Amino acid sequence: MSGENRGWVSGAMAKARRWQPFESPSERKAFLLAWGSVAVFAVWYFVFNLWPFDFETEFEYQWRWGVIWDYRGFLLKGAGMTMYIFAWSLVISLTLGVFCGIGRTTEIRWIRVFSTCYVEVFRNIPLLVQMWWAYFGLQELVNVFINEPFGTLVLIPSIFACILGLSLYTGAYMGEVVRSGIRSIPKGQWEASFSTGLSRYQTWRHIILPQALVIVIPPMSSQVLNIIKNSAVAMTIAITDLMFYSQKIEEETFAGFEAYTSGTLLFLLLTMMTVGVIYGGQRVLGLKVRSAT
Repeated sequence: MSGENRGWVSGAMAKARRWQPFESPSERKAFLLAWGSVAVFAVWYFVFNLWPFDFETEFEYQWRWGVIWDYRGFLLKGAGMTMYIFAWSLVISLTLGVFCGIGRTTEIRWIRVFSTCYVEVFRNIPLLVQMWWAYFGLQELVNVFINEPFGTLVLIPSIFACILGLSLYTGAYMGEVVRSGIRSIPKGQWEASFSTGLSRYQTWRHIILPQALVIVIPPMSSQVLNIIKNSAVAMTIAITDLMFYSQKIEEETFAGFEAYTSGTLLFLLLTMMTVGVIYGGQRVLGLKVRSAT
């Protein structure tokens, strides 16, 4: 190994040793408290040795947690569908949010007006209404303008309507977050970049957007988590997601508490895993930003 490669490896190892997953002791305590609470609840959930009284005697309710194990395939399918919706909605809403945020700060008037109208319309209409319109209303438009004139049969899949409604709704909020991040960049940086001969496109690409996107990552994380939580509405248009299968287990077994508690814990697990990924990404990005300054 050459001296240059050894220096690069030793530098990377030194940075890895200096890396700390938590910025402060209070942050570490909060993280451990959150995951510790999940662990305690999981122990109570599966063992029930911590319950202070005999639940079956007090309420005449027979625990049937074995039913959840028998229907574990349903819950796993539902969790997979939830993450499928989350993945597609995340990509589309992030794209909409970035372009919409840029559009709201551009000097081209028609783009700015269009972006503003999009944000004000879709963030002020309830998600359930948007999803139902995408599923039922959009199908009627397809019938009027495509199916009837051309004699075809084009159907709007429920998964398409779900992802469309969720992406448009979340993209409006993300666009506002990106706009605020761009506005937080001092105007002096625009003037300095123009004075050095950079074009407007080069200024956007190399000066403004890299800083703005780093600024908006923390508030954007909340919108990313909202995609997972808001996806529970998808069951209203016959999407076989986690909430749908939780209800199906309850209908077939009448074990409502066990079914919905299992769905709740799986939703919590998915969101906590996403939080961990986001947190790790923020820490890595933070190290890169600090090392570059």
